[in-house]
Parts: sequence; structure tokens; C-alpha cells
Amino acid sequence: MEATEDRFWLVGNPAWWKMGEGETPPALRGGETPLPEAWANSGSGMANWSRQRLRPLAWGLLKPSAWAPFFLVSSSFPLAFPGKTPDDQAVASILFLVSWTLLIIPQMLERNSQPSSGGSLLSLPIDWKLLLAGIVIFPLHIEVDPRIGWISYSLFIASMVRSIRLMSESIAIPPARIVAPVNAKALDGFVIDGQWTVLSDRWRRGPIATLGTEKGSLLISGNSRSGFDFISLAYRHQTGFVQDCFFEGHPESEALSEILSSPPILFEGAEWPSIFIPPVVEE
Repeated sequence: MEATEDRFWLVGNPAWWKMGEGETPPALRGGETPLPEAWANSGSGMANWSRQRLRPLAWGLLKPSAWAPFFLVSSSFPLAFPGKTPDDQAVASILFLVSWTLLIIPQMLERNSQPSSGGSLLSLPIDWKLLLAGIVIFPLHIEVDPRIGWISYSLFIASMVRSIRLMSESIAIPPARIVAPVNAKALDGFVIDGQWTVLSDRWRRGPIATLGTEKGSLLISGNSRSGFDFISLAYRHQTGFVQDCFFEGHPESEALSEILSSPPILFEGAEWPSIFIPPVVEE
């Protein structure tokens, strides 16, 4: 099983796109742009970088987020039609919590499963301001006016609609990193572009250098798999999700194309292990 996973570590598992048995993802999928020549050219012994596709986020987000509005709308029924349940307040509260759990928890799990991802709970694509406003004013419907409860509920609806829209925007660009094999034992040091914040001047597992952008950040890190060592570069959206930095229509494509016209980190590359190179089918 591990050998099979290694074979698709770069191009992605065909099952992600419901490809038939024996099929291999193409060298370029729709929307992906080739790496600049400076990245793909391994001349003079420099690193030969490749795109590593990550599991599409839609797998774990679409179904839960589709059910979230249903439970949020359902949470209003016990209050709109009182006396139909053993405890209207409790049932409404449970349905409300389920709705937001279905929206928030899957995002946290999917983001945490991505290599090179990051961010806190509050950085998730959730409209926390409207949600908090609704929570703050909701208790007032008990002591002030029952109609305030429906004002609060309208804020919850608006927050969920905006949150789903924010989530859709943050995962619109497929997740991918750029990776290159390294010989960590022989790597005494490397050169990183001066505009980057360098966290380590030696290879290590974990963050090595970062660079902030308008809507996110770039991260260079060290990784290992199946006994081999790699360096990766990933674009991390402000929500913490990883996005392919060489993709058509990327919101920061102009800035990224300037920053990444050539690799920001220079080192003597190692050959790609054969276990990571499946037969690639051209489009």
C-alpha cells in the first residue's frame, strides 16, 4: 500500500478524480500552468522541482457544508412552532450547534490534514463577526422583545451564507506544493533570497523560510517520505489552506509570478527517487 501511495505522491491519487483503474493523472490538469523553466531545469546540478498535488478539499467539505444550512433553518422550527417538542429550547440549541459544527469542524480537519497548512480557528473562512453579533444579541429576546430573536437569527443566516461563500473562494484554487529532493546529509547550507524571513540556514523537517504576501504567505519547509528528504514550497492562503501557486486565475498570480520567477532557494539537487515517478500520461 505504501509503495502504491508513493507512486502517486506527486501526480495525485487517480481515485481523487474518479479515474478508471490503471489510469494515471496527466502531467498538467485543467488550470495548472507549467513550472517556470528556472524551476523545471536541473542544469548545473541545481534542484529539479516538481508539482505535488494534494487531496482536493471538496472531498471532505462539500457534503457537511451542504447539510449545515438545513440544520440551521431547522433550529428555528421549535421556536416558531412551540410545544411540538419535549424541550423547544434544547432542541433548537442542539440543531444550531450541529449546523455550525458541520461547517467548522470539517474545515479544521481538512486544513490540518494538508502538509504546509497552518492558521488558527479564527483564520478559517467563517464570518465570525456576524456570528458573534447574533450570539450576543440573542439573549435579549427573553428580557427585551421576542422579535430580537429573529433579528439574531437573520444574522446567523447571513453569517452562514457568507461563510460558505468565503470557504468556496478559499478552496477554489486546488491544493498543491512544489517539491524537490535533497541530500540532507550532504547539504551544509543553501542560499535563500534576501526578501524571505529565514528560520533556518540548514535543511530540517519543518519551516525553513517564510514570505508574507497580500492575501497569504509562502512557506519553504523540509519534509521526508519513505526514507527520502525533500524541500517544498507552498502558498498558504490567509485562511491557512494550501493553494497551487502556479494556477490560472490565482488571486495573487501577478505577485506570485514575480516572486517565483525563479526558485528563491538554491542548493545542489538530488535525483528523483524512481518510486515517486509513475508513467505520466500527456493531455
